[in-house]
Amino acid sequence: MTIQEIIDIQMSAFNNKSIQQMMSLYSDDIKVYNFQDLTLAINGKKECEEMFINLFKQSPNLNAEIIKSIFFDNKVILHEYVSGRNGDDTKKEQVVIFEINNQKITRMDVMR
Repeated sequence: MTIQEIIDIQMSAFNNKSIQQMMSLYSDDIKVYNFQDLTLAINGKKECEEMFINLFKQSPNLNAEIIKSIFFDNKVILHEYVSGRNGDDTKKEQVVIFEINNQKITRMDVMR
């Protein structure tokens, strides 16, 4: 699977709220960081899955739309609009940097 395919599947699974499909793309030791201060927000697949389950429950209309993507080596930078988070339908911009190793997402840095 190419990095492009991994990101396409991840975005589709996110928008369809398919936890099982999403989690199949993440490594067991996935780390998610807040980009602004580089604090570790999520440490491991179990925490990541719990976060997405809660997010999808609280945000039934959650949707992400890619504005621009940059592929560089094993990293992907996505500039996207996200709407429906916690019931707020306003489109908000965010940037997510994905790092992919051995066909699994191993790290995400999120800028909001």
